Amino acid sequence: MSKRRKTGDWVWLMPNSGFVGESNRLKAEIQPEEDPPPCFECDDDECAEWSTLWTAEDGDKGRHMLCHVSECRMLDEPFESSPTTE
Repeated sequence: MSKRRKTGDWVWLMPNSGFVGESNRLKAEIQPEEDPPPCFECDDDECAEWSTLWTAEDGDKGRHMLCHVSECRMLDEPFESSPTTE
């Protein structure tokens, strides 16, 4: 089960979230939304898909908007890929 989120939460994202390939580098803030729709990515009936998130300031690049990010793609800590075995 994914963690329930609310407007104003700052989250880290998994790769390929919000139509951004390298979204795992981004920390973003959930923007106000009346009633987020259900997630279409997982089997958790309570998982919501937030329509808009804004990234943290990125130096001279400013902030960026991410669209349609499900709670199951949000993390409390930066995403770390699994270690590879040799």
